[in-house]
Amino acid sequence: MKNEKKYSGYKGFLLKLLPLFTCVIIGFLSFSNCKAQSIVGKWKRVFTKIFVTDKTTGKQVPASAEMQKTFDEHASAYIETLEIKSNNTYISTVSTASDEKPKAHTGTYTLSGNDLNMNIPLVHNEKTTITIQSLNSESMVWALLFMGKLTEITYSKIK
Repeated sequence: MKNEKKYSGYKGFLLKLLPLFTCVIIGFLSFSNCKAQSIVGKWKRVFTKIFVTDKTTGKQVPASAEMQKTFDEHASAYIETLEIKSNNTYISTVSTASDEKPKAHTGTYTLSGNDLNMNIPLVHNEKTTITIQSLNSESMVWALLFMGKLTEITYSKIK
């Protein structure tokens, strides 16, 4: 019986301290900033990494340095900006050296985890899939699968 009284007194003491602990924890949480990243904002395409299908394994592998260099030389005249808005719409503006005026495309998107669906029309009955591989305050990297071909696209945040 003596031990039960000690325990109940200790339990009462802990219950009295519970509001204090709660306030301390909430106080510490208010000092920590949430650094969750968002795809919302203006982005500029800065790099496109191409992949090829390995004939032995059938897997997508990065293209050779020579093939990537040739691609980069041709793509250097291609300029894309992408504005992703918080209302689930986007504007993609593309221009090339031969364009008098950039071409703009608007659409809607949904984001589920790392899967970005920009409602790209089916091509040969295949859906284009976009997976966000990495995202921080300065860059976003996509793995884009279009017609069975993998492409990695890197965007830089426009400030």
